[in-house]
This record gives sequence, C-alpha cells and structure tokens, in this order.
Amino acid sequence: MTPGPFTDSDARDRSIGVAQAVGAYLWWGVVTGIYFKMLDAVAPLELLAWRVLAGLPVMLVLLALPPGFRRVRGALADRRSVTLLVASTGLIAINWFVFIYSVVSGRLVEASLGYYINPLVSVLLGRLFLGERLRPLQAAAVALAAIAVTIFAWSTFETAMIAHPDDDLDPTAWLVRLPWISLTLPLSFGCYGLLRKRMSADSITGLSIEMAFLLPVMLGLQLWLSSRGEASFLQVDRGTDLLLVLGGVVTAVPLVLFAAAARRLRLATIGLLQYLAPSFQLMLATVWFGESIDAMRLGAFGLIWIAIAVYSADAIRSHRRPVVSPELDA
Repeated sequence: MTPGPFTDSDARDRSIGVAQAVGAYLWWGVVTGIYFKMLDAVAPLELLAWRVLAGLPVMLVLLALPPGFRRVRGALADRRSVTLLVASTGLIAINWFVFIYSVVSGRLVEASLGYYINPLVSVLLGRLFLGERLRPLQAAAVALAAIAVTIFAWSTFETAMIAHPDDDLDPTAWLVRLPWISLTLPLSFGCYGLLRKRMSADSITGLSIEMAFLLPVMLGLQLWLSSRGEASFLQVDRGTDLLLVLGGVVTAVPLVLFAAAARRLRLATIGLLQYLAPSFQLMLATVWFGESIDAMRLGAFGLIWIAIAVYSADAIRSHRRPVVSPELDA
C-alpha cells in the first residue's frame, strides 16, 4: 500500500513530537541533575528511596488514565512476565542509584560518558543475547567506544595516582576512582532495555509495577536510615522535605513526554535526539558543577562523538533502505 502525501497535519504532529522528545531529554539532561545536586547533602540511598516513595503515587495516577489499571493484569499474566519484571526492577534500581551517586559525588562527567555509549552497549547486547548481527559501521562504532572508555579509565587512574600517591597500598581506593559509573550506567540500562523488549507492558505500566515491587524495600530503607539518625526527611528543613516529595514529579514528567513523543516520531529520530541528554549532562557538570575534564578525557569524548556519528549515519542509512531487513535495528 502506497503511503499518502505528507500533510500539514502530519508536519504539525511531527513538530509536536520533536518538541516533546527534546523536552524529555533536556529534562533528563538538566533538571534531573540539578534536582539531585540540590539534595547532595542527603544520603544517596535516601534519594533512591524517595524516588520510589514519591514516584509511585504519581505513576499510579498516570496508570489510572485510559486504558486504566487493566493493563497491570496483562503485564503480570504469567510467571515469565513476573520474573522479567522482577529482574528489570533490580536493574532500574541499580541505574537510578548509580546516577544519583554520580551527581552528589561530583562525577556527572562519568555519567554523561556512560549515557553517550548506552546505545552502543545496547547494540552489543543485542548481538550477544538476541543474535542480532552487527553491521560493519555498528561494529566500528562499538570498537571506538571501547577505545574511548579505555582512554578515559587510564586518564582517571593517572590523575588519581598523581593526586593521591599514598593510596598505592589501598587497592579499593583505586577501584573507587576508576570510571565504573561510565560502565555500570549503560550496562544496567542496556540490560533493562533488553528485558523490556521481551515484555508486553508499556513504559508507564512497567515502571509502575517496578516501583510497586520496590516500595517495601524503599520504605524499609527509609525507616532503617531514620532509626540510625541518618535520614534527612523531617530532620533538616521544609525545603529539603518538599524537594524529596517532588522527586515523583521529577521522575514522571520526562517519562510522559518521551512516551508521547515516541508515538509521533520515527525510531531513527528518537535515536538521534537521545544524545541531547548526555550532552547537557556534560555541560552541566563542567560549566555549572565545576567538574574538571583534562585533555585525555576530552580526547576520549572526541572518540565517543565520532563513534556516535558513525552509528547515527548507519542508522539513518539503514532506515532509508526500501527493503526491510529481517534483523532488528538497535
């Protein structure tokens, strides 16, 4: 069937979709980072707890919108679906905690690197677990990303060795300073996406269920921190309490924008716009938060940007082919 002509209504719909996607990625790239930086005096574990405690009520409101709560029954239809959701719950909790830690500990530059290479890690995971064949340009992009991460790791190690020469007797000190954030974030989110591809649940339903699974754990965590006198909620000031409660809105807004954009835009467009988030995270870290980035690290980012250009060019070329390939594009 030949598609109809591109109408003014289609153009308007696409413009709205682009605006929604840009809004989502700018929110993830700027607002979320500023939000957690404003709460850097709060323990990262408590920030994680409140992302769930404040986020679940907001997600339940969204879940109540048509088609409503009946979506949950389909998402939990069998043991396999429940198992996948339990696994994805653990992965998203790890991802959230590591990102929160990166912001409050002054390592957002490493997080931005991780989110730059996230699509490339997803391509590699698809090759390893789904049998998806890597096209030559995809393989080249993954190789460039691996080199960039190696350079970044060496730069971090070299800088730490100069700044803290006495730590050579403490291996754990070196491990903490290595860019594990840059690997944990894309690996956890890439595996999370891998599991999500095997589920029938949409993003709002899936995240609502994941937060519900996390609720007893996070409630227990908050009570444990309170019993130890390490909690900030109701202990510091009303401003801190308000910010913690607003964590649900901070989590939900970009999700809603992204879900709306995904219905209006092609996957290739979404794939190109996703690099806005780590770009703004990098600018936020270096310009506003004052994190340093030396010449070697900048070179690593340069390689990452080349890898992204190669990957994006391959994605665009593949999308424009008139014959649909049986393999899945990442």
